[in-house]
Amino acid sequence: MKLEHRGHAFELSASGAIRWDTTLLVADLHLGKEAVFQKSGLAIPSGATQATLQRLQTQIHEMGIKRLVVLGDLLHAAIGWTDDLESMLGKTMQAAGGLQWELVAGNHDRRSHQQLRKLGWIVQEPPVFDGNMRWLHEPDSPESPAPTSGDRTYQTTLCGHLHPSYIVPIDAKRTAKVPCFWIRPDSIVLPAYGGWVGTHAIQPRRQDRVLLCVEGDLIEWKLHGPN
Repeated sequence: MKLEHRGHAFELSASGAIRWDTTLLVADLHLGKEAVFQKSGLAIPSGATQATLQRLQTQIHEMGIKRLVVLGDLLHAAIGWTDDLESMLGKTMQAAGGLQWELVAGNHDRRSHQQLRKLGWIVQEPPVFDGNMRWLHEPDSPESPAPTSGDRTYQTTLCGHLHPSYIVPIDAKRTAKVPCFWIRPDSIVLPAYGGWVGTHAIQPRRQDRVLLCVEGDLIEWKLHGPN
């Protein structure tokens, strides 16, 4: 779905990614999460990390991407950094050719910055500014003043962290939490790109927009909430 947001032209994908020209932005991959759980004794099947990276590699190839920006939580935890994870991530980077790999560091990426830099990642602490855009991991409060840097006010903020979902009624008794893009007047919160990550049900205001990610499609949900 093409989206114009405060002067920026984006293309949103039901995978949770945003394309901006030849840049692909994603958030919350949480690579290695199953390894972390398994080390804690939980019987979580393997495969989520490989599936996430394969999906990412496919989108990079199909969209002609030259730059990948992860808006935090590329990894789930430092103890999830295994030889297998390093190998899978390295092969994904190699298959993408001369792509530029950037991480706007999130809370789950702590203690992993050095390993990522050795693989060729550019790791930066938020906020990161690109033109009239500001990239974060954790979103601002809706009541926060407009972000500025010096005498400049930034038009659009892209972020993640929340793993946003919206509670949708199925019938008179049942509901479902559906991952979504949460589009606010001055920001866009991306859904989690990775698998096995869980979601957080948001409470948007009426001036917001919610785009549900449903079986490979984006569906806009009409809001009737408070102003």
